[in-house]
Amino acid sequence: MSVKGGYMVRQTVAYGLLIMLILTVFSGTAMAQQNGTIRGVVKDKQSGEPLIGVNISVKGTYLGASTDTDGFFLIPDVESGEYEIEISYIGYKVIRQTGIQVGTAQTLTLNFEMETTALSIGQEVEVIGEKPLLDLEGTSTVRNLTSADLQNRIVNDAIDVVSQQVGVVQQDNAIHIRGGRAYEAQYLLDGVSVQDPLSGTGFGLNVSANAIEEVEVITGGFKAEMGQATSGVVKVKTKTGDEDYEMGLDYRSDHFGVFEDRDFSFNNDQFEFYFGGPEPISNNLLKAVGLDLPGDMFIFFNLYAQLADDYTGATSPQLISSIAPTFNGLLDETSLAPRQNNNWSGLFKLTWKPNPVNVITWSYNRSLSISQNTQLLQTNLEFVEPSPGFPYDFSLNLAEFNTYTHHNEQTSLGWQKTVNKTTFFEILASRFFTHLRSDWEGRSWEDYRQPFDVARLPLAYFFQDDGEQVRVIPGDGFYDYGNAFIWHDHYLEAYTLKGDITSRIGEIHTVKAGFESSFNELQLIDIADPWVGTFGSSQDIYRVNPADGAFFVQDDIDLNGFYLNAGVRLDWWAPGKFADDAVADTNSILTDGVRQKYTDETFGVFGRRVKARLMPRLAVSFPISNNQMLYLNYGHFSKRPKPQFVYAKLSPSSSRSSFQNFGNPSLSPETSVKYELGLRNKLTEDDVISITAFYQDIFDYVQTISVPNIPRVGRGITYINQDYARSRGVEVEYKTRIGRNFFGDLSGSYSITTTKSSNADAGRQVASGELDEPPINEVWAQWDRPWQVGANLSLRFGKGDHARLFGLKLFDDWYMNLRYFAQAGKRYSPQDIFGESVDGRILYATTEDQSQFFSEIASNWQWVDFSFTKNFAVAGLQYGFQVEIKNLFSNQNAQIINPVTGKAYEFGDPTPSGWNDPLFPDRFYPISNPFPLNPARYMAPRNIRFGLSVDF
Repeated sequence: MSVKGGYMVRQTVAYGLLIMLILTVFSGTAMAQQNGTIRGVVKDKQSGEPLIGVNISVKGTYLGASTDTDGFFLIPDVESGEYEIEISYIGYKVIRQTGIQVGTAQTLTLNFEMETTALSIGQEVEVIGEKPLLDLEGTSTVRNLTSADLQNRIVNDAIDVVSQQVGVVQQDNAIHIRGGRAYEAQYLLDGVSVQDPLSGTGFGLNVSANAIEEVEVITGGFKAEMGQATSGVVKVKTKTGDEDYEMGLDYRSDHFGVFEDRDFSFNNDQFEFYFGGPEPISNNLLKAVGLDLPGDMFIFFNLYAQLADDYTGATSPQLISSIAPTFNGLLDETSLAPRQNNNWSGLFKLTWKPNPVNVITWSYNRSLSISQNTQLLQTNLEFVEPSPGFPYDFSLNLAEFNTYTHHNEQTSLGWQKTVNKTTFFEILASRFFTHLRSDWEGRSWEDYRQPFDVARLPLAYFFQDDGEQVRVIPGDGFYDYGNAFIWHDHYLEAYTLKGDITSRIGEIHTVKAGFESSFNELQLIDIADPWVGTFGSSQDIYRVNPADGAFFVQDDIDLNGFYLNAGVRLDWWAPGKFADDAVADTNSILTDGVRQKYTDETFGVFGRRVKARLMPRLAVSFPISNNQMLYLNYGHFSKRPKPQFVYAKLSPSSSRSSFQNFGNPSLSPETSVKYELGLRNKLTEDDVISITAFYQDIFDYVQTISVPNIPRVGRGITYINQDYARSRGVEVEYKTRIGRNFFGDLSGSYSITTTKSSNADAGRQVASGELDEPPINEVWAQWDRPWQVGANLSLRFGKGDHARLFGLKLFDDWYMNLRYFAQAGKRYSPQDIFGESVDGRILYATTEDQSQFFSEIASNWQWVDFSFTKNFAVAGLQYGFQVEIKNLFSNQNAQIINPVTGKAYEFGDPTPSGWNDPLFPDRFYPISNPFPLNPARYMAPRNIRFGLSVDF
């Protein structure tokens, strides 16, 4: 291997596989004995008629059966033990009964009544007994959390849920799944992609945790029905109203107008309102006037807001958002931005079930974020080093700095229909709109002023080297006048139509086939140094209309406990007329080689050039003993290149920047080949453990290179598919529960991610002299965090259920959650000493050996979160009082690393020569930067919030 530590990774993977083998050998080594039998009858709950061909399986074994013409089934030769049985039939809710005890030579009779549904198999599940802790028969790593599970975790929104999963790293406002880059995951909200490809952060629209019905985080191989992801898929399903009305209010604050000046307070307020149940107009008003729509209609509504100032203590007097909604003049450009960080989201969902075999759903989701957090925009003209997002050098001038507004909107209409006892289909149409603007006071870039750092009173003086002249230090590194260095605006409007049909063929095959088509409009305006000329010192401006989609077919095969998922997916992508015209125009900046490659690798459809890629998927799982499953999967996955890589500066005019990055329409999608091997073991109904080893190769990563003979420009920088990365590691997860009161899970992982380069702009950095020619070998990825450990513990006592402490009976109706998390620190490149200044400062610079880039690991991260809720009833209403403490022990987790020490800077530490060291301050203009005492160099300290909720 080309990277140190590779041997350790291979050892770790080998040890993981050895542990699986040991568990395989020693589990289930029971003495042979006479086995039992499970028998019973399955009927339709409404009609009482027997159901023919219902599939009954004993989870985690090869045992199973189908019902005959009388609805009767018989499963012989069942070893004594505890099992879970699943009953499934198209057009009916899945039934899972857990905790089934089969004794020696026992004949156990179990009868079931199934309810009809229009939803897909597995989408509506009725659980009899305790909910299973783990899906033993899954063929990949999928972590599924329902709304009930989220009550056992300390989360505010969907991003919190995702970031707490093993194998997921959250760093600099970006989510990395199993070593992938931030944009490589796919985020689906109610089946529709909600990614903002132009922001660079991955997730676009976010939702409150209390509006979530279910979250699936798929970090292993996924089926052919899902695409446009090379690292993982996040599926969020929002809540739907049901037969009973529910309504509630929730308010949480860390100050209550009293504690604003306390260290644990960030001036944080969180508001939430929800309402769900039968839709009142059709169910009441229309019926009252004689209009009676068939079936039932339900609604769910959620409105969420979280407003807080920055924990750094620096706050702008007022944020002004030029694209925040005003609701026809009811609000102005400041109304939705009262604090430094403002997050709003809303959901409205209407579900109509005209009859048992049809479901029609309309949903509307909207989210808005307004802040001065530069992390919201991670894609612009040139590579920007990841940072905590706090504009430290403008912290004395925040009123003149940009406001970042990210506005997202999704509307969808879906229809699910059961055609017959073996077939159903789904159709979904949607519109997704995302808009991000970074500007100052809503003004045009023409109004921007160049920022300046000037000396402030009281003046700071120093003596010249000759000791005779006294000089004034001409600033402190903070900007006192002027504005930010960019003006940015982009939007995406995507119209998507997707559909699929599923059919059960015989007793073992469930075949699903479908399509997806999306037609988009993207516009980007990115202006650097807006005070220069008409359009800044450099700019990128384009509006494009790409289209994309896919066709897939997959077969889920159930061979009495042996599960095989096989599928193939064809992704297609049309870069659009903008790219086609740039290729056809011999006066554009594209080289002849790019034109030829684009022509060779595309084909014409309805006057547009189209690219396509075929990707196979295969996964299996099978029992190796009762309640112990081995699974493995393999597949090819792809992700289209980011728009900036394709379209940047292809317009006829070019900017004046010295080192321009030009887009390349001939780029291919990035591709990953993933392998996964895992073992799931149900020790008892209340204890399960899983061990997973994974390996992932990622090809065709985009990189920049210097190209001569670019028309109209000469030598320039363009994007090509030449980079490579790989990720490999081992994950372990253990889940347990004790009785009905205690729930817990413990997880850990060790992995390594290496790549040729951690950003796509290395070629430009080489051309500009910022970087030497990179080495041929792989180096560690900047976002790689080799190990992580997490634990979630929950205690729950319901109404009338009293805990006891030292024999004393405690109060009832309360729950407590505790989360511990630790992981390796951020990676950084080591420093070498290259001299000493005349004033005695040791001079450090980043090592010239690029094979050692990001080879060092900074101080570890760890924290503990705690929450406690006590419920009580007053005047017929249910109240809940909550205390929530983030970072309970106020651990200092370094997120800006001093590469000399591997920790966050503290006064007196040695620093790299490019830093403005307080022990050896800059004395001459321009001051390089402020002293490295950025309060955001550590993550947020302890934050204590109190809350009160009421349910009607």
